[in-house]
Amino acid sequence: MRLILTGATGNAGADVLREALRDSRITAVTVLSRRPLPPRINPDPPNPKLRVILHEDFTTYPPSLLNQLEGHSACIWALGVSSNGQTEENYKRITVEYPIAAAKAFAGLKKEGEGEGEGEGKFVFAYLSGMGADQREGKARAMFGRIKGDAERQLAQLPSSGYPSLATYSFHPAGILSSSPDPEASLAYNRPFLQSVFRTLGRVFPSIATDAPVLARAMIEAALRGGNGSIEGWEGKGKVGNEGVFENADIKRLAEETPIE
Repeated sequence: MRLILTGATGNAGADVLREALRDSRITAVTVLSRRPLPPRINPDPPNPKLRVILHEDFTTYPPSLLNQLEGHSACIWALGVSSNGQTEENYKRITVEYPIAAAKAFAGLKKEGEGEGEGEGKFVFAYLSGMGADQREGKARAMFGRIKGDAERQLAQLPSSGYPSLATYSFHPAGILSSSPDPEASLAYNRPFLQSVFRTLGRVFPSIATDAPVLARAMIEAALRGGNGSIEGWEGKGKVGNEGVFENADIKRLAEETPIE
């Protein structure tokens, strides 16, 4: 399978990239990024499976870009920002408008029914949301939960709203613990010291933390196995509503289904 990845420079996306490059079931990874990957993320020596396409506007996907993405079967959307310090308009643009535009554009990469085997007929869009998001209108009090929930709901509605060649899945991790925290991260939580603190707390209270490699493996499993509109053993995931989301405990269980190589 060929995979599209956004947010590869982020706390979660960097580990998605590492796990995808390690997974023999994935033959190519195309990263869409505004800037080249930094040395801490870019493989050394270079990995022939990896291609980086510089892309500035995540609300538009011209034919010249989509032509380069032909043959890809899934996208893991790990692009996002903290809601701290954001206006609602800007946060909604990044959190809702960006992934919706991408999912609609990528749906055309794979016509319904295409694929070499069972589970490969639809383009899979795996969306990184977060614990606290709520798809029920008016239920989430914080801007983060309300807008993330709106994105999940709109994505889940796409397959029945004119995009039948699309399958979408959303993920609710708890605090994400990177395998290689960025010392220059803008959000203090993502820097090495606080990551180590939360890693220790996560051993005592597993529900408050998710190791980024575990999250990565779960999202990769969804990308690989979710192309028939559902994932075997996880029927109902991807449907509209909070029950259709992979919660923190679900993420850890799904990751355990990754074949050991």
